[in-house]
Amino acid sequence: MKDYLLFMDVSGDIDKSLVEQGKIKLVPMEFVINGDVKLYTDDENGMDPIEFYEFVKQKEPMSTTQISPSKWTEYFEPFLREGQSVLCLCLSSGLSNSYNSAVTAAQELNDKYADARFIPVDSIRATGITGIIAERMIANKEKGMSIDENFADLEQFKHKTLACAYVDDLDCLKRGGRISRTVAFFGGLMDIKPLIQFNADGTLSVWGKQRGYKKSIANMIEYYLSKTDTEHLQTVYITHANDINYANELAAKVKEVNPNVDIKIRLLSPIIGVHLGPSAMVLGFVGK
Repeated sequence: MKDYLLFMDVSGDIDKSLVEQGKIKLVPMEFVINGDVKLYTDDENGMDPIEFYEFVKQKEPMSTTQISPSKWTEYFEPFLREGQSVLCLCLSSGLSNSYNSAVTAAQELNDKYADARFIPVDSIRATGITGIIAERMIANKEKGMSIDENFADLEQFKHKTLACAYVDDLDCLKRGGRISRTVAFFGGLMDIKPLIQFNADGTLSVWGKQRGYKKSIANMIEYYLSKTDTEHLQTVYITHANDINYANELAAKVKEVNPNVDIKIRLLSPIIGVHLGPSAMVLGFVGK
């Protein structure tokens, strides 16, 4: 089997030990705060995510940018030039054009280099759910799967991954175009907390609404129990917008209803945090 490298863009969140061990590499992404372009790398070379969430709490104007075809080409051409093929998980095409840009770059690079390939994967997910897919990708390679076998498996497996998210600040969803200005205004007055899920095509939708944090967490647990298998050991990612107390409370509830679980808690990627806002939490897992 010809060796190949594994990558994931930083819209996904993964156990940092896997990055430190060199099992997967992370592709940086840019976002904008008050008109200033910032780089997120998930290490000391990019913006500190805790600092980022201070900007979020202050409700500073911010937005995300996609990775352009030229950026993908610039990043991966050195690997292909050296004869190293690349399999890379990308942010859901339902949320960003970055994956489509990666496909454009792949066509150019794969035509140029005969001995190596760049293969992007549309994760149709983000944050810790992408981390679950990335762990599968790493395990597949360690089992001896070729790059094509790994890609084919991920194309099947990704549809089994699920997530539900709690959003505290409706204004962030309004800015991202997920809800209307009117819904955000009246929802804020009534302390409505929307519950978000990923659709099959990688887009987001509101699947429930509750008043207050406690009821929202209870609904997330109900959603989790209705869609997962609690009889076998599984990995669950809880990603949070710099609110570890919320994350620990959710983790305790998950552990209570499913002792057969390995819970990994991570800060929510700023690339996603821009749109979900302060105190947001995402629960990612594998479905039945």
